[in-house]
Amino acid sequence: MRQADKIEKALLEAIGAYQARRYAEAEVGTDRILRIEPRQAATLQLKALLAHLRGDCDAADTAVTASLAARPGHAATLKIAGQIASARFAAGHKAQEAGRTAEAIAALRRATALDGKLTEAWFGLGLALQDAKDYVGAADAFGHVVALRPGDAKAQVNHAVSLQQTGDLNGALTSYRAAYAKDSSTFGAIAQSLAAASTGLVFLDAKRLRDRLTGA
Repeated sequence: MRQADKIEKALLEAIGAYQARRYAEAEVGTDRILRIEPRQAATLQLKALLAHLRGDCDAADTAVTASLAARPGHAATLKIAGQIASARFAAGHKAQEAGRTAEAIAALRRATALDGKLTEAWFGLGLALQDAKDYVGAADAFGHVVALRPGDAKAQVNHAVSLQQTGDLNGALTSYRAAYAKDSSTFGAIAQSLAAASTGLVFLDAKRLRDRLTGA
């Protein structure tokens, strides 16, 4: 029997074990195949799913990334990658709430790498990067949220705050205007942010600030 045929047979057996919920047996089968052919995409996909099921996010991440490298855009693998990204996001959010900022950033970066459309992960990453005073990174993260969810005025305000902290006051004002246009209730947060001494803009007159935001 040819090597390719042996691998296909072993993979079908591993899939059968997975479908029968004999997960340990299925994982032994995938490991056996990957020792022979480390880049076998379908086997890597199954290994990622099995690792995710037993809660090993690192192994799942590694396997699904390798599988997607072999077959970019593969729908079933992307679906698994999305599930793993959600788990990374949950871990990052938990770490963020506990004040473990570096850990949160690492988990949230992996979540966005696995699923670039996961807006919650981009938003959480932006907040964590603000906590770490990486305002360039935070602005980029909130920029992704704004691109994916254009109506999110809160993300727009955070984008502006991050730009402001980098010294890009013109960019910040543009984002503040966009946020205010989407949701006028952001006015208080905008006024508070612009009152920072670093901006040189202290709007004691609310009308003046509203005019600035609306271009009046």
